Amino acid sequence: MIVRPAVTDVDLEAWTRVRNLVEVENPTTLEDVRKGLRHQPETRHWIAEDGGRAVGCVHVSRSSVPDRAFLLPRVVPEARGRGVGTALVQATLEAIRELGCDTVRSHVDGADLEALRFAARHGFVEVDRQVELVRALREAEQPATAPSGIELEQRAAERVEELRPLLVAAVEDMPVVGAVDTALVDELVDEFRNARYLVVALDGAALVGLAGLIRHGAREGALEHAMTTVARTHRGRGIALALKQACVHWAAGAGYCELVTWTQQGNDLMQAVNVKAGFRPGHVSITVEGPFP
Repeated sequence: MIVRPAVTDVDLEAWTRVRNLVEVENPTTLEDVRKGLRHQPETRHWIAEDGGRAVGCVHVSRSSVPDRAFLLPRVVPEARGRGVGTALVQATLEAIRELGCDTVRSHVDGADLEALRFAARHGFVEVDRQVELVRALREAEQPATAPSGIELEQRAAERVEELRPLLVAAVEDMPVVGAVDTALVDELVDEFRNARYLVVALDGAALVGLAGLIRHGAREGALEHAMTTVARTHRGRGIALALKQACVHWAAGAGYCELVTWTQQGNDLMQAVNVKAGFRPGHVSITVEGPFP
């Protein structure tokens, strides 16, 4: 078995295929990989091959949580237990050192007990959880009803910079262990710039809420919520639910069959809004953290 850097488009296509063999329910695309490299050029990828066949992949980047590196090793089920995961982790050590981070983060499928044991053996412990919520769409969904005094308006991508103040506040309020780097705002702005649908809530001329739908990796027929947030001054008035309902109504009319969103453990208010909008719990992604190996 060899572990080698994945640099060329051919390499990154192979890297993407291996990752999708492991994350069947959350497939990514080469376009997503390239987008990640645009945002974080220091990100590096490796692929593990056994007899010429790709059996594992990993990438290292700077985490959205300050002073942490992000490591994501993935090994196809039939190749586990043969040291592939450990070899992938070892291949990343110099890159992690170059990032200057003493702490490393990763995500593990909460249902993958083997992967959780692997993380524990390498000194990683659970620090957070991300909860997936899924909304199946009917052919016809009810249009959204905005609270009194609030108007909902579909917004063109050309005006996405207007969303930045709301996104800054949303990132600051994320209940994430270790807080979130404000660089995430730039990534969210980029996502909204390419959103399939963007809706805002207005109180007169004031922008007080937003929600958007983006492509959900390589999954056909599904969209993902980029972010749903409401200004601190207007929370608790039903605006978030109206924004969610607007997304549901638009996506159903556009022919999509499913919406997916993720919320942090501890974000009980947004989880309640999602449930009220008809979303049901799906996968759980466990955030694990450990010292530099």
